[in-house]
Amino acid sequence: MRFSLRSSLSTLSVLATLSKQAKSSSCSYVDGNYYCDETSVVVYNNVGFSSSYNDVTAMDESSCSCSTSSTSFSGTLSPFDEELSVHIRGPIQLKQFGVYYPSASTSYKKREVDEEEPCEETITTRKHAHKRDVAVEYVEVTATVYVNANGETITTSITPQTTTTAAGEQNVASPVEHEASAVSSSYTVVSTVLSGTTTAGASSTSTTTSATSTASTVAGAWERVAYYTPGSATNVTFMNHQGGSGSGVWSTCFGNSLSYASSDGKSCASSSTVLDDVTLTSDYEVVMFSADECSGQNGDCGYYREGIPAFHGFGGKYKIFVFEFLMPSDTDGSNSNQDMPAIWLLNAKIPRTEQYGSCSCWESGCGEMDLFEILSAGSNDLISHIHDGQGSGSEDYFQRPTSSSMKAAVIFNGEDGSIHIVEVSDDFGSTLSEDTVNGWLEQTGSTVSL
Repeated sequence: MRFSLRSSLSTLSVLATLSKQAKSSSCSYVDGNYYCDETSVVVYNNVGFSSSYNDVTAMDESSCSCSTSSTSFSGTLSPFDEELSVHIRGPIQLKQFGVYYPSASTSYKKREVDEEEPCEETITTRKHAHKRDVAVEYVEVTATVYVNANGETITTSITPQTTTTAAGEQNVASPVEHEASAVSSSYTVVSTVLSGTTTAGASSTSTTTSATSTASTVAGAWERVAYYTPGSATNVTFMNHQGGSGSGVWSTCFGNSLSYASSDGKSCASSSTVLDDVTLTSDYEVVMFSADECSGQNGDCGYYREGIPAFHGFGGKYKIFVFEFLMPSDTDGSNSNQDMPAIWLLNAKIPRTEQYGSCSCWESGCGEMDLFEILSAGSNDLISHIHDGQGSGSEDYFQRPTSSSMKAAVIFNGEDGSIHIVEVSDDFGSTLSEDTVNGWLEQTGSTVSL
């Protein structure tokens, strides 16, 4: 989630909003955003397209400038098949978080965390006022190799990458895509056929409707590869923006970098620490990556800011994020985002460079997806948006869970290029059955066609 006003709504987005208004007399306009009907499902269709974005290749502290190069992408879910970081902002209490991939033989190893060490000082992270009426341009994908249910290798090839792990540790089939040499630890999927791509500059219309589900179903169970409950985590690294004291770095040019988050989520730690059973208050943010460390500058994570703890996000066109959370009211304060909780996803390259500034690929459209976001202080209406070259969002809203927790699943379906945000009641076990996931995919509600 970015906190800066970048541009006005595109013409297509305005047309989509007018279309929605015409269909529902219940829509209201609050602080620059439309709110229409309560929903338990938001589905984004036709997500992937082909274009490019400006990838950061260097950050120069002496001149306070960045170097970039153009990175092309294409795919049914691009750019959201790239590695993603997961962000939560208070007031919020996270009860569960998990990531699932289609089942495979690969096992995941829990990364032990060192005992928390106190920070020497606190450095204020730069914040910005936030507006939600923007649509950005451009967006990449790397090669993905899968093995289908019949044991056949299926490849969508653009720019292959290889997973690297620290010496002596178990190889982790993680958030990053694999080369053909890693087929034995790939994920099982039904198909990787590319379809429905939109070339840069092509005309398209984004609309929000309530319709019968036409989502492609998936075959097989899904394996949990990352999981958190308060005080315990497997393959999850917790960070915030307190770099410069304890971990990470700070500079007058680029401010605070990523740092390890302490167990309260509000301050920094010198090593990886698990988040406790805490309620983050307004404006505090925690970022979640995998526990798979980047191999080094310009390695398997590409470029990242020097001196930071750098970890992989969660990549691939077939993945599921699950959450259980509360968003209680918080009126005791005067923060820039007072009583405005949110859960969102970013291209993991953004926080590894400069999340709150111009030195990242965000402005050129490498991808942001707001899953559950309050845009007006004290509101109980959570809405969702996508920010890339096809940026759009739903004017229908989820009810904010202020007193009892809400469970939700976010399903990235590379089969048909859709992303489903679904309120659910199921348990988040070590596996998710085919029937459970297909049941989520078949739920209907608000549909946004990009």
